[in-house]
Amino acid sequence: MSQKNLFNRSALAIAVAIISSNASAAGFLLNEYSTSALGRAFSGAGAVGDNASEGSRNPAAMMLFDRPALSVGAVYIDPTVDIKGRDNDMFTANNIAPNALVPNAHFIFPINDKWAVGTSMTTNFGLATDFSKDYAGGLAGGKTDLKTVNLNLSGAYRLNDNFSFGLGANAVYADAEITRHLGAASPSRPSTTAAKLKGDDWGYGWNAGILYEINQDNRLSFTYRSKVKVKFEEGKFSSDLPPLSGSTVKGKLDLNLPDVWEFSGYHKVAPQWAVHYTAAYTGWSTFKELTAYQKSNGKELFHKPEHFKDAWRLALGTTYFYDDNWTFRTGIAYDESPVPAKYRSISIPDQDRYWLSAGSTYAFNENASVDVGIAYMYGKKVNINERLKEDSPATMTHFKSEGSAWLYGVNFNYTF
Repeated sequence: MSQKNLFNRSALAIAVAIISSNASAAGFLLNEYSTSALGRAFSGAGAVGDNASEGSRNPAAMMLFDRPALSVGAVYIDPTVDIKGRDNDMFTANNIAPNALVPNAHFIFPINDKWAVGTSMTTNFGLATDFSKDYAGGLAGGKTDLKTVNLNLSGAYRLNDNFSFGLGANAVYADAEITRHLGAASPSRPSTTAAKLKGDDWGYGWNAGILYEINQDNRLSFTYRSKVKVKFEEGKFSSDLPPLSGSTVKGKLDLNLPDVWEFSGYHKVAPQWAVHYTAAYTGWSTFKELTAYQKSNGKELFHKPEHFKDAWRLALGTTYFYDDNWTFRTGIAYDESPVPAKYRSISIPDQDRYWLSAGSTYAFNENASVDVGIAYMYGKKVNINERLKEDSPATMTHFKSEGSAWLYGVNFNYTF
């Protein structure tokens, strides 16, 4: 296999792999912005207003607070994702998705009864898959890792008793790495690094939201988070194979992160009960193609059209206010995969997913509380047909994949 083909295959793999996660929402979108939201399967996001985390989902929701509020915590993701070789057990790999900790932090500061500002730190995108170095399908598997941090600064304005508006600015830091090994392409040295690509950079975007309060027990929210382009301008590519033989060259790649539209509602239907729901639409079709260039001379290294489709997420949940100290919640959700079946890869075995969540809040007093939450996510079983070498139809290999994950969260909340 030529060095160019190895580069094309590997660079393509990291860019495409960034479009899928095996641990959370379909695609590579992460929802884990708070533990209370986890406990209700993220239903009612941006409309519930139970703690400061709502400001990151809908900046207009900051007008629900009359005192400064803080929320900090994390969600731990424990996935189980297996790849099975349908024709040959040598292509079977279990537990390819490592565990992950997703932190969050939020602060809301009401200026007066008309204005509020806030800030948050969340992780909106991310994934990780890790095959062993001697995995037979090393040119398609290997290690794929994406970490992001979203820093948000936002403001909100209350127009009247019913309408509030919010606007925010986002800075997204992305760090990506992929490693591919020869695998079955060289049985005598399967763990040899065929390609390694690393890069990190910043992208910028914005978000906006509207909150409509029908009354104190019923409200609706509508939010939009813009597309973000991350330009990997200083990517580093290396290989143990000739002609690089351990040396490194620079490449660049633009990655378009999708926009998200979200509608949510919250209704307190009885003194101790509330229901909440969300419909979210992610513009995955913005990912039309991938093109990479060599940094030194601008030469096109590869160009590949993509076929992702826009996708929906639907969630429904309920909250029970037991007493002044205890609150309980639960929720269900459905995540639609943006990846058409014939374009799945073993490094991106994306699938439709179903959620079942539960959680509770314990209030120590009127100022301090702690949230705990747990969720189970199950992905549909899917079949994958993939060429281990991009330019060789004879290497078509057949797989099947199934995945699930347990998610555990805890957040501490304080109002000043």
